Amino acid sequence: MYKSVVSITKGSDAEKLVHEALSLLGGVENLIKPNSSVVVKPNAGHWFPPETSVCTSPAVVSAVIKELRKAKPKEIILAESAAIGADTMKCLEISGIGKAAEEAGVDKILDIKSAKDLIKIPIRDAKSDLKRILLPRFIIEADHIINVPIFKPNMCTLFTCALKNLKGLVQDKVHYEMHATSLTNAMIDLCSVAKVDLNIIDMIRPAEGFGPHCTLPIDFGCIVAGRDPVAVDSTICRMVGIDIKDVQYLEQARERGLGNYDENSIEIRGKTINQVFKELWIPFLGGFTKYPEYHIYSEYACSSCQSLMGYTMERLKAQDEYDKNAGISIVFGRKKSLPVGVKAGKNLILVGDCVKKYRDQGIWIAGCPPIEPFPIYGILDRIPMVTTEQGAALRPRNDADIPKLNKYMYQEKEKRNRIAKGKNN
Repeated sequence: MYKSVVSITKGSDAEKLVHEALSLLGGVENLIKPNSSVVVKPNAGHWFPPETSVCTSPAVVSAVIKELRKAKPKEIILAESAAIGADTMKCLEISGIGKAAEEAGVDKILDIKSAKDLIKIPIRDAKSDLKRILLPRFIIEADHIINVPIFKPNMCTLFTCALKNLKGLVQDKVHYEMHATSLTNAMIDLCSVAKVDLNIIDMIRPAEGFGPHCTLPIDFGCIVAGRDPVAVDSTICRMVGIDIKDVQYLEQARERGLGNYDENSIEIRGKTINQVFKELWIPFLGGFTKYPEYHIYSEYACSSCQSLMGYTMERLKAQDEYDKNAGISIVFGRKKSLPVGVKAGKNLILVGDCVKKYRDQGIWIAGCPPIEPFPIYGILDRIPMVTTEQGAALRPRNDADIPKLNKYMYQEKEKRNRIAKGKNN
């Protein structure tokens, strides 16, 4: 039976770990063709410095480029498209990735958002509303795409890793279209036409907490690599204590032929999962029963909106707004009718495009899922959140509120550690 191969290396030296990880897969000379065009796709979606673990570590990006150079490619291109509304080159600068890539000898650094030569790629058997994807020609014509994300929680997909990182291959227009439909389906649709050759995951100092950029970095000391992005993502889930059953899009990816997630279909080389296991705090996995002060109707909601609303509830606590807004009703997910007992008015928060048809009865938060700041500020201000202009205007306010969330996260983590220590004693 064919098995996907995933390598796990342990240590602290990025260059050594990347070299060992690729050696376990057969060596970089066997993975990369000589005289080829190679595109390296890191995660530099937000303008945060290296110590936050929001973006791929500059040391890992440097190590990957140096290792790829051993295969004698024609050129190595570093390419990224930052989050909607974010300046890619600024993100590469502040994260340290741009400088690290230059010092490692990268040939070009390209902003995908500024690419003009785009190719329309049809999506066969699309599961989302996307029927085609626009990708830059240099990506389509590259001999190899090397995916280099950092692992961190993500409110829309539970976590960012190999599959999720490919969202950074598209420009803002397509990125927005992906959020305006089923995001996980759109993500898998994209992965079906933008297939990578190799995934190298930065697990040296990944993040827990409320990602994508409200992170708690944690020393893990690993590099994980493999050709199969589904096998890589599912292996990391097992390394950090995430139940595969909670990650619905892994099955969607398997059905599309993108890879394997079953343990019996994956060969682990190097360190074993048990040798490196460390449970990370991924608070999006919790249910809504822990918010009894609110009337939350989440039936038939996708994991994206559920994750977003869990994050929003914790942000209300972090900003000392939880008790002030207690008693409101929050409705999301596909509904044939509004739940019994829900009253129209400003205390009814309708989240996502699934409940768009009820928008005149309460405060509607648009999107599928909505962008990150929309729900909390829709609740606090009691005004609809529906336009991209609103999202851009909210960025300074959102950035100013992040320190409160960071402080709250550390307090919650310490509380969790004390509870765990008490149980062990």
